[in-house]
Amino acid sequence: MLPNSTGFWALLISVSMLALFSSACLESHADARLSKSDEEMAKRVILNNDCGLCHTLQARGLNLTGKIGPDLTEQAHRNRSPQWLQGQLTNPVSIPDHEVVPGFEGKQKLMPKFNRTSQRELNAVIEFLRSLN
Repeated sequence: MLPNSTGFWALLISVSMLALFSSACLESHADARLSKSDEEMAKRVILNNDCGLCHTLQARGLNLTGKIGPDLTEQAHRNRSPQWLQGQLTNPVSIPDHEVVPGFEGKQKLMPKFNRTSQRELNAVIEFLRSLN
């Protein structure tokens, strides 16, 4: 038997709409956190650190064509946490081979550390990478 109260149905509709809205926000997790200025900062950091010498990145105005490291164009599909990406960027040798994109095992040891960037710049790069899909 279903309740007959208008309040019950209003509450049920509200909860359903909230659940739908929440799931939509989760789908675009990184894009919502990345401001236009942070995106521009991230791209500047990526270019200034010559990431394109090793990585391909064909997104949002970047046209990097390196082949030594993994393609970063759809980085968000790898579901890396911000902590994992920070470790990869600041101490790449700490990433074990089984966590590296297949085919690039051992090459993380060739990647230079991001040690000339501010924490804000590093965070912008991390969120930018997480937004790429």
